[in-house]
Amino acid sequence: MTLLRINTDPAAFGTPTVFAGTPAPGWRWTPDALGAADYVVEAPDAVRTQIAAALDAVHRNGLDLDTVEMEDLRLPGLAEVVPRLHDRLDGGPGFAILRGLALDALPEDDAGIAAWGVANYVGRPIRQGLKKDRRIFTVTNYKSGNDDPIRIGATSALSPPHTDNGCLEPRSPDYIVLACYRQARQGGDSTLISAYALHAAFAARRPDLLPLLYQPYHFLPPKLHTWPAGPATIVKPIFAAEGDALYVHYARVMIEPGMKLAGTPLTAAQCEALDLLDELLVDPAIVFTCRMAAGDILFSNNRSMVHGRLAFEDDPDRPRCLKRLWLWQRHRGAGGDPVSLDRREMVA
Repeated sequence: MTLLRINTDPAAFGTPTVFAGTPAPGWRWTPDALGAADYVVEAPDAVRTQIAAALDAVHRNGLDLDTVEMEDLRLPGLAEVVPRLHDRLDGGPGFAILRGLALDALPEDDAGIAAWGVANYVGRPIRQGLKKDRRIFTVTNYKSGNDDPIRIGATSALSPPHTDNGCLEPRSPDYIVLACYRQARQGGDSTLISAYALHAAFAARRPDLLPLLYQPYHFLPPKLHTWPAGPATIVKPIFAAEGDALYVHYARVMIEPGMKLAGTPLTAAQCEALDLLDELLVDPAIVFTCRMAAGDILFSNNRSMVHGRLAFEDDPDRPRCLKRLWLWQRHRGAGGDPVSLDRREMVA
């Protein structure tokens, strides 16, 4: 099975193998054992000066978020800390907060451009929409402007733990980036759960149901992440094992309507398995909760973690505002080389 390829046929997945590997030591954490030193990375002071200089050149040359390129946002001070970010994302707790860039002191459009430039050093940004939000999605309470029930993140309600599924691309994002421009008056804390901890907790409770989570499920893409001429659903398992790696794809709000649309509504046993999964996703024994400060950038591994957000209450004059990016890895696997990518994703 090729895990990276988006499939539309459940038969393409064959017989799944339940994870029996040994996760890296950094993944075996409990929320009460994590301290700030495990996930907070301070940006060098020089990076703020480099961001200011890059933005000045962007303005003088009439560039904006859609026209700026990586070469326009050279931030050599980040070279010192990107390896530490990768260590935490790939073999540590699975997430990291980059602090000290003072993005919240910039005009909002500039903060988005700067966040995009910083993210470029960690991975390759991929699109989040076809006609809008291509490079960045602004996470805020859109109120009446959101008519898609799948997009809970565009409201102020609780966003249950999930993965971002990036249904426009051949594979899901490797990393999720959330740059906090303004925090909510109350609530809005991020929740993070290791796939390994979730898998172990499920296996301890109901090992008989665990194989059901390795079956292929139909996910209904959000309206903004649907190809006009593409498949109605995307098919993938919730858990997938590849050696000592365990991958997770989950969004109950996408699975239930997707399975119904495909003509294969969830069975009683599948519902029981997903109900237990949802119960574990709020278990404080495995859920880490953190609150970003304005200016922080949260990076999380989207293939080996699930993430969510608590409900929040806005200051009416200063609504919560985050800038989200999706990244593919450049430093591992096929990276960005098109030949290697084609061989891995498209050549049987």
